Amino acid sequence: MDYKTTNNVSNDMGAAVNQISIWEQKYYDISELFALNDELLATVETAENPEAQLALIEPLVTVIGESTELLTEEYIGLCEGVPSRKAKAKSRIEGALRKMYGAMHAFENQARDTKNAALMVVKKIKRQLEVVVSHFLDFMVLSLDRVMQKHDVEELKQRHANIALILHQMSQTPNT
Repeated sequence: MDYKTTNNVSNDMGAAVNQISIWEQKYYDISELFALNDELLATVETAENPEAQLALIEPLVTVIGESTELLTEEYIGLCEGVPSRKAKAKSRIEGALRKMYGAMHAFENQARDTKNAALMVVKKIKRQLEVVVSHFLDFMVLSLDRVMQKHDVEELKQRHANIALILHQMSQTPNT
């Protein structure tokens, strides 16, 4: 093997290792939702009425846990690059995201008139979910208008310039 071939192999391996490192970080960003879900559960311990707090957050905790499990599985599948899985993954990912956004809005509507520590955690979850959405947008086009409410899409575009650019480019591309 000559120097040029060895150098190319080394560069290819370096690029592959770098890509795997990026994918791992994005996986950890997705799985961070589990930790935030635990933080949400911890609000029960500090609540004046723990039973009422648990009843309030339980539907949200369940949806976040189940949806995060699905999102991590789908992310791994997308990283593996199985083309036949991509079509199924899109609908499953959109469904999981839709459930999470819906559960957060339901919780916020129920807790809006009260002082509740869980509201701050839900804000953290929402911001982390925006990061997760951006990671999935690296793999596929998601129909964000079917996943979240219009004001959520606008907030997402304001905080993440790359998503605003992707959505703008999608709106400029004629449907074929």
